[in-house]
Amino acid sequence: MKKDFKEIIIGICVVVSYFIYSYFQTIPLKLIGINFDNLNLANKVFYLMTTELIYILILFFIFRKRYINDFKIFKQNFKPYMKEYIQYWALAFSLMLISNIIIVSLFPNSVATNQEAINNNLLVAPFYMVVSAVLFAPFLEETIFRLGFRYIFKIDTLFIIASGIIFGGLHVIGSYQNLIDLIYIIPYSIPGFVFAYTLVKSKNIFIPISLHLFHNGIMMFIQIILLSFL
Repeated sequence: MKKDFKEIIIGICVVVSYFIYSYFQTIPLKLIGINFDNLNLANKVFYLMTTELIYILILFFIFRKRYINDFKIFKQNFKPYMKEYIQYWALAFSLMLISNIIIVSLFPNSVATNQEAINNNLLVAPFYMVVSAVLFAPFLEETIFRLGFRYIFKIDTLFIIASGIIFGGLHVIGSYQNLIDLIYIIPYSIPGFVFAYTLVKSKNIFIPISLHLFHNGIMMFIQIILLSFL
């Protein structure tokens, strides 16, 4: 009972820290009288990557025992893990694709505002976007939305639903502009549900991290190819 209560408190603190980090990432600059918007692109990229890396290291320190233990098991079972769990990524990718096709067929020319922001940032700062999306995001988001949420929600079904919906919702609400944007919670939530399920099934955080990394890498590759033809 004490262990469960401690884990719930840790999970809540970690999840809350994500929102604090997201909304106050540039506060340290303001405290020393620097306006983030006035920085040149190189300094903006350096600052964002530095703060993201520091936050990831803090999360690693919090979950260091879990990370070290899970990585040892993951490393020992890498091939069977990938053979078994890559099919779950394929399922998530397929369902995302199908849901996006349905949304576009119902609302022609609609594009998620979050996706437009990613495309614009990819054109302006491709190096930062690739590193942030492919390397940083899988560790950061899986630690928050899977490991953190798992510490809070002990019931498997409740954990999968909460983790997936909030994960998808935050990808939309942060850049919400119209009601159509809310529909895109569906495709954004699908990988969240699947990644959460793989954590429940494997009990190893590096399964959803690796699938998330692979997913974002594929998505970045596709977006770069598509943008190159515009």
